Amino acid sequence: MRRTLKIGSDVPPIFLAPMAGYTDFAYRKICFELGLSFAVTEMVSAKALSYGDEKTESISKSESRTGIQLFGHDISALQIAVEKLNERNDFLWYDLNFGCPAPKIVKNHDGSSLLNDLPMLRQVIECVKKYSNKPVSAKMRLGFKDGDDYLEIAKTIEDSGADFLTVHGRTRDMFYTGEADWDAIYEIRNTVSIPVIGNGDIKNADMARWLLESGDIDGIAIGRAAIGNPFLFAELSGTEYSSKYDVIKRHFEYMCEIKNERVAVNDFKKHLIKYLNNRPEAKKIRQELQNITNIEIMHEWIKSLFYFDKI
Repeated sequence: MRRTLKIGSDVPPIFLAPMAGYTDFAYRKICFELGLSFAVTEMVSAKALSYGDEKTESISKSESRTGIQLFGHDISALQIAVEKLNERNDFLWYDLNFGCPAPKIVKNHDGSSLLNDLPMLRQVIECVKKYSNKPVSAKMRLGFKDGDDYLEIAKTIEDSGADFLTVHGRTRDMFYTGEADWDAIYEIRNTVSIPVIGNGDIKNADMARWLLESGDIDGIAIGRAAIGNPFLFAELSGTEYSSKYDVIKRHFEYMCEIKNERVAVNDFKKHLIKYLNNRPEAKKIRQELQNITNIEIMHEWIKSLFYFDKI
C-alpha cells in the first residue's frame, strides 16, 4: 500500500527530478502545465543563501508544488537559510541533497560526500527539521561506493526526522553509468517507514505507470527522460495541449521572462537540441544555433523546426 506524502495526496506522486542547467523555473512551469505533480528546484547552496547571494536566490524561484533543494553542511548557514526561506509561501517543502556526485560538490564535503559522514548528515537533517516550518525530505544514492550500507544511510535519514526520502538507484562512484538498482530501492522502502520516492532510469510513461501501479514504491522522480520531453507528463496525466510547437514556444517565452535576452537565448539552445529528440539533422542544427543572438531569431528557429510538428 502506498504511503501518504505530507506534501499532498490529491495528485499522483510524480516528481520532476532536479538537474542543474535544465530544470529551472521556466521548465518546471511548462512541466506543471502539462500535468506534473511535484518538482524540486536546482540545487541551492545554503551558505550562499545565508549570505544573501542574488544569483542563488534567483535559482530558488519557485511554484506552489515545488520543494527547494538545499545543499551544504555548515549548520549555522543552514539555519540562517531556512529561517529566511520560511518567510516565503511559494514552495511546499525543503529537500536536502545527499546525492550530488559532482567532484566540486564532493570536494567541499557536500552532496554525496555526506553519505560517508552519517553523523554530519544527521546534523544537517536535524537542523533543517528544527528550524523549518515545512516538511523536510532528503535525496540519497546507494552509498558513495559499491558495498556501502545504503540501508543504514536510509535509516539514519528517517531517524533524523525526514518526512520522506528520494533514492537514486546508483552509488556516487557510478555517477550516471550502468543501470539503476531498483531492487535496492525496494529494499530501502521495505526497511524504513517513511514514504520512499524511486529515481533512476525511468525512461518512458509505460515504465512510470508500471512502477506507480505496482504499489511497491510511494512515488517516482523522473530526471533525464523528461529533458526535451515535458510531454511525458501530459501522457501520464492525460493533459491535452494544442501542439508541440506551442509548448516549446511558451517554454522559451517563460525563460525570457526570468532571464535577460543573452542568457535566455544561450540557455535555450541546449533545450532546443533536446527537443529535436535525435532527429538526423540535430548535429547540423546544433552548429547553426551558435549564431543565434536574439529573441526574434530564436522564435523564427522554433517556428521553422516545430510549427508543423503536431505530436
